Amino acid sequence: MTQENVYRRALAHFDQLPADEGRLLEALAVHQWFGTDIALYTAANLDVGVPAEHVLASPFVVRDRVPYGGPGSDPQYAIRSALRTALHDRMRTERAAVYRESHRIAFTYYNQPLQPLRTDRLIWYVYEIRHLLVFRPELVAERLAAFAHEALIAGHAEAAGRAAAEVADASVGPGTQSLAGIIQAMAVILNAPAHVERSTIVTLDDLLARQGTPSDPTATRLVSLARDLVVHCTERPAPVTPLTALVVPDATTTVDPRGMPVLGGELRLLQDLAHPAETITTRTHRVTFASRSMALHQVTTKLATEDRPGRRSMVLADLLPQDHWDRLEVLHLSERGVSPVTVLPANETARVMARGVGRLLAGGERPPENSTRAELSRRLDSLGWRSGTEELTALLRRTEQADDVEEALRQRVEGLMRYTPLVALLDVHPGLPSEVTYQYEEDCVTHRDGWGRVVISLDLSLPRALTNRLEFVTPEGLVPADVQGREGTELVRVRNERTASTTQQFAIERARPADDDGEDEGMARIMVDLGYRLPDREFKDALRTAYLCMLLSALALLLLFLDIALVSIVGTVLASIGVLVDVSRDGSHHEGSEPLHVYTGKPMFFLRRSNAVAAIAASAAPNANSLLGSLAASGVAFLYCLATCLVVVSVKRAALRPLPEPSGHAFRALRHT
Repeated sequence: MTQENVYRRALAHFDQLPADEGRLLEALAVHQWFGTDIALYTAANLDVGVPAEHVLASPFVVRDRVPYGGPGSDPQYAIRSALRTALHDRMRTERAAVYRESHRIAFTYYNQPLQPLRTDRLIWYVYEIRHLLVFRPELVAERLAAFAHEALIAGHAEAAGRAAAEVADASVGPGTQSLAGIIQAMAVILNAPAHVERSTIVTLDDLLARQGTPSDPTATRLVSLARDLVVHCTERPAPVTPLTALVVPDATTTVDPRGMPVLGGELRLLQDLAHPAETITTRTHRVTFASRSMALHQVTTKLATEDRPGRRSMVLADLLPQDHWDRLEVLHLSERGVSPVTVLPANETARVMARGVGRLLAGGERPPENSTRAELSRRLDSLGWRSGTEELTALLRRTEQADDVEEALRQRVEGLMRYTPLVALLDVHPGLPSEVTYQYEEDCVTHRDGWGRVVISLDLSLPRALTNRLEFVTPEGLVPADVQGREGTELVRVRNERTASTTQQFAIERARPADDDGEDEGMARIMVDLGYRLPDREFKDALRTAYLCMLLSALALLLLFLDIALVSIVGTVLASIGVLVDVSRDGSHHEGSEPLHVYTGKPMFFLRRSNAVAAIAASAAPNANSLLGSLAASGVAFLYCLATCLVVVSVKRAALRPLPEPSGHAFRALRHT
């Protein structure tokens, strides 16, 4: 008997069942295995009154002889293989609506939120994507990317690979199939990073070359992760043992997949503080001016965390000025501006640093019990959770001055005291760098430089050991005029055509503190004057208003020789309406919170208002009975508008001149604020 005859006979027997029972078994045929709960859920959705026990006892249903979850777990059932295949083929070709509805019911049963990720039911996500592929294929790529991203972050690469396999084997669009292949290859690499075959890397690289830019942000992050994995696996350096591991061999307890020793968190943090530029590859300090007296500072650091995978790893995120421990309690970090990041509190950071220094003091040849080194090692190692940062500073100063501590270690301790470390607890992944962002507000000093330009004076502290980049966001409604740094500060402009009109970018070529400011050696003080002027359209508007008012004044002179009172009255009304519209456009603001473009443009607004008032006076002059008074009012208005034109032209030229040297009074005011 052929296979087709078997399928035909199976369907003939199946069609003899009652209608409700047949509908229920047909819907259950989309499941490879199902339990009592699925049978009950499907019956409720189909609104059939067939008991689940009756269905499970049907001769068309078989029971799995091997328990699904081990002894004591719920039994699993399935439609007989031949009948299940026959029902699938018939639904796909003849009953497409029933086929989609059956998969819809199965999808809603397995659907569950991604946050938090249900790690105890990861297979449900795979089944959900399998049924969504039939029910709504246009949504598969987005759901697959979302689940794969969460699963890979949580360390469940195998589940992500199984979900991608469901999509890769189906008939979907080339973009979705390519994304599924990328996820599959990533899952293979992350499942066994120490035993990656070159063919897998080549396949992944080929898929990335053919993959366009996804529209879904999550898919874009997955593609970025895949590219970083290719770079990591093809260009990873040879294993190198860190210096601390050589000095303190017992500090290394495990090795990573590349054979590099993994240090304890305390020693790794000390190593980062000794060479911060190796961990913090780039530090971008972005300044946005919220008002004339307040600046919003946003700091973004890119961290080289490719070689330290793990959950909630202690990573040096930034360097703050020394004795700024209180700021650790108020800063709010985020990873790539999305996920919040936990900051190690001040007391806990001090405890971690103390334990690291204590372990270094205890390493090597064992010191005598009554020596200063042994005492410092014990006290540092036993620094409690409630101990303050003052106790840590005192112990580090004693270590720096101890005679029985070698010079290299004293210098290292001295380096620790130059900064306040900002330590983040990050979930890092192999081959992926991290990026954290935080922001804070500080006062700034703003003063006018002429009638069309303002100067903002800033005082910034930047860590010398890092590669710093400054970005100044141009305030809305203004145009950059010039930038001046104080003596000892050299700013190199970074060209970026895409953001040239909105953001000024600078690299710090040279920065040294003033001789009399008492600044610590670790931080460089950058004092900058930023000049912003009104855009050309503001000057053109002022000139246009002046020209119009000159024309009205000239017409008013002509109206003196015409005996048409109606014309002068209409002119007065129109001029009054114009000045009211011009005055009401500016609005009102508080003195300290007004936008910078309003503060900068006040002189121009005054000129425009005064021109409008002069035009009203000139247009109203013909209504007076005094010919001499009318001539005087119109003539003065005309000359005033002419003088205004000359003033606007000179103000525009002055706004284009370079800024003078940074003003000392502004920086003194900054220090007092």
